[in-house]
Amino acid sequence: MTIFNKDGRLIIPISKRTRYKSKIQEEKIRYVINKAYCPNGCNIIDPDHSINDFPGIRIQYQRPGMSGEFVISSIEGDFSKIILSGELKDGVKDELFCPHCNTLFEKLVNCSCKPGAEMIVIGLTPKLDFNNAVTFCNVTGCFNGAFVKSRDVIRHIRLTNGY
Repeated sequence: MTIFNKDGRLIIPISKRTRYKSKIQEEKIRYVINKAYCPNGCNIIDPDHSINDFPGIRIQYQRPGMSGEFVISSIEGDFSKIILSGELKDGVKDELFCPHCNTLFEKLVNCSCKPGAEMIVIGLTPKLDFNNAVTFCNVTGCFNGAFVKSRDVIRHIRLTNGY
């Protein structure tokens, strides 16, 4: 079987193309987070505040002169949020904490949206495991504000930063 045509182009059989197409379609599926934990293992799913029919994820925030709480959507790629107290400002970085034990969320990598921005990690298991977590930027309105599977975040950051 020939791998390359006479012009040197790779020949990909139809069966492989179909599998690749299915994988791309699978990646378009939006995931719903039904378990989320702070670094100390506190459950931060908030059944009292639903966004698009799913319980949200409750987070406490703080920056100089402002603190409060908000609930973000548990649906991957959904930027909806409910502000419970305080005021979030577009383009402003906030430190993010557990609303139960006040523990600061871990940071995975810097975000490219602005200097000092960071991708924080929310565990999907009570014991924080960076391979079983989601991450998003701590700057309100950042394009990396959606959930990114942590095993894919390094590739994602490299693509958006051009490394």
